[in-house]
Amino acid sequence: MHIPVQQFDYVIIGGGSAGAVLAARLTENPMIRVCLVEAGSSDRNPFIHIPFGLSLLARFDSIGWGYNTEPQPALNDRELFWPRGKTLGGSSSINAMCYIRGQAEDYDHWAAQG
Repeated sequence: MHIPVQQFDYVIIGGGSAGAVLAARLTENPMIRVCLVEAGSSDRNPFIHIPFGLSLLARFDSIGWGYNTEPQPALNDRELFWPRGKTLGGSSSINAMCYIRGQAEDYDHWAAQG
Protein backbone atom coordinates (compact mmCIF):
# COMPACT_ATOMS: atom_id res chain seq x y z
CA MET A 1 0.00 0.00 0.00
CA HIS A 2 1.30 3.43 -0.91
CA ILE A 3 0.85 6.21 1.62
CA PRO A 4 1.09 9.68 0.07
CA VAL A 5 3.76 11.88 1.59
CA GLN A 6 2.20 13.40 4.68
CA GLN A 7 3.24 14.53 8.10
CA PHE A 8 1.99 12.70 11.16
CA ASP A 9 2.25 13.42 14.85
CA TYR A 10 2.45 9.71 15.60
CA VAL A 11 3.31 6.63 13.56
CA ILE A 12 2.13 3.42 15.21
CA ILE A 13 3.61 0.18 13.94
CA GLY A 14 1.22 -2.75 14.33
CA GLY A 15 -2.57 -2.79 14.22
CA GLY A 16 -2.93 -5.35 16.98
CA SER A 17 -4.87 -4.89 20.19
CA ALA A 18 -2.55 -2.25 21.63
CA GLY A 19 -1.72 -0.40 18.41
CA ALA A 20 -5.32 -0.11 17.24
CA VAL A 21 -6.54 1.12 20.62
CA LEU A 22 -3.68 3.61 20.87
CA ALA A 23 -4.43 4.97 17.39
CA ALA A 24 -8.13 5.28 18.20
CA ARG A 25 -7.46 7.09 21.47
CA LEU A 26 -4.95 9.49 19.92
CA THR A 27 -7.35 10.41 17.12
CA GLU A 28 -10.00 11.44 19.64
CA ASN A 29 -8.15 14.75 19.44
CA PRO A 30 -8.94 16.08 15.94
CA MET A 31 -5.69 18.07 15.95
CA ILE A 32 -3.56 14.92 16.09
CA ARG A 33 -2.63 13.08 12.89
CA VAL A 34 -1.91 9.37 13.26
CA CYS A 35 -0.60 6.80 10.80
CA LEU A 36 -1.32 3.19 11.79
CA VAL A 37 0.83 0.71 9.84
CA GLU A 38 -0.11 -2.99 9.75
CA ALA A 39 2.04 -5.53 7.88
CA GLY A 40 -0.77 -7.98 7.24
CA SER A 41 -4.18 -7.91 5.68
CA SER A 42 -7.56 -6.85 7.01
CA ASP A 43 -9.45 -9.19 9.33
CA ARG A 44 -11.99 -10.18 6.67
CA ASN A 45 -10.94 -13.84 6.44
CA PRO A 46 -13.95 -15.87 7.65
CA PHE A 47 -11.72 -18.24 9.64
CA ILE A 48 -10.86 -15.35 11.97
CA HIS A 49 -14.50 -15.15 13.01
CA ILE A 50 -15.19 -18.80 13.86
CA PRO A 51 -13.61 -20.67 16.80
CA PHE A 52 -12.43 -23.64 14.74
CA GLY A 53 -10.68 -21.27 12.36
CA LEU A 54 -7.50 -21.19 14.43
CA SER A 55 -6.42 -24.59 13.10
CA LEU A 56 -6.96 -23.42 9.52
CA LEU A 57 -5.41 -19.96 9.78
CA ALA A 58 -1.88 -21.36 9.88
CA ARG A 59 -2.17 -21.89 6.12
CA PHE A 60 -2.50 -18.18 5.35
CA ASP A 61 0.78 -16.26 5.20
CA SER A 62 -1.17 -13.01 4.97
CA ILE A 63 -2.68 -13.58 8.44
CA GLY A 64 0.15 -15.10 10.49
CA TRP A 65 3.91 -14.73 10.74
CA GLY A 66 4.56 -18.49 10.62
CA TYR A 67 6.78 -18.58 13.69
CA ASN A 68 8.06 -21.73 15.35
CA THR A 69 9.75 -21.99 18.72
CA GLU A 70 13.38 -22.88 19.13
CA PRO A 71 13.98 -26.63 19.52
CA GLN A 72 12.66 -27.66 22.93
CA PRO A 73 15.01 -29.99 24.85
CA ALA A 74 12.17 -31.30 27.01
CA LEU A 75 10.27 -32.24 23.84
CA ASN A 76 13.06 -34.21 22.18
CA ASP A 77 14.20 -31.03 20.38
CA ARG A 78 10.93 -30.58 18.54
CA GLU A 79 9.84 -27.14 17.42
CA LEU A 80 6.30 -25.99 18.10
CA PHE A 81 4.13 -23.77 15.94
CA TRP A 82 3.79 -20.37 17.62
CA PRO A 83 0.85 -18.52 16.03
CA ARG A 84 1.30 -14.73 15.98
CA GLY A 85 -1.14 -12.58 14.08
CA LYS A 86 -0.20 -10.53 11.04
CA THR A 87 -3.58 -8.94 10.41
CA LEU A 88 -5.69 -6.13 11.73
CA GLY A 89 -6.22 -7.06 15.37
CA GLY A 90 -2.88 -8.88 15.59
CA SER A 91 -2.71 -12.09 17.57
CA SER A 92 -6.08 -11.35 19.16
CA SER A 93 -7.59 -12.02 15.73
CA ILE A 94 -6.20 -15.55 15.58
CA ASN A 95 -6.96 -16.76 19.11
CA ALA A 96 -9.93 -19.04 18.33
CA MET A 97 -12.18 -16.38 19.90
CA CYS A 98 -10.93 -17.35 23.38
CA TYR A 99 -9.68 -15.14 26.15
CA ILE A 100 -8.53 -15.46 29.73
CA ARG A 101 -9.97 -12.97 32.14
CA GLY A 102 -7.39 -11.05 34.14
CA GLN A 103 -7.09 -10.87 37.90
CA ALA A 104 -9.76 -8.78 39.62
CA GLU A 105 -7.03 -6.98 41.55
CA ASP A 106 -5.54 -5.67 38.30
CA TYR A 107 -8.85 -4.14 37.24
CA ASP A 108 -9.35 -2.66 40.70
CA HIS A 109 -5.85 -1.15 40.55
CA TRP A 110 -6.53 0.42 37.14
CA ALA A 111 -9.83 1.85 38.40
CA ALA A 112 -8.10 3.33 41.44
CA GLN A 113 -5.59 5.06 39.15
CA GLY A 114 -8.41 6.82 37.33
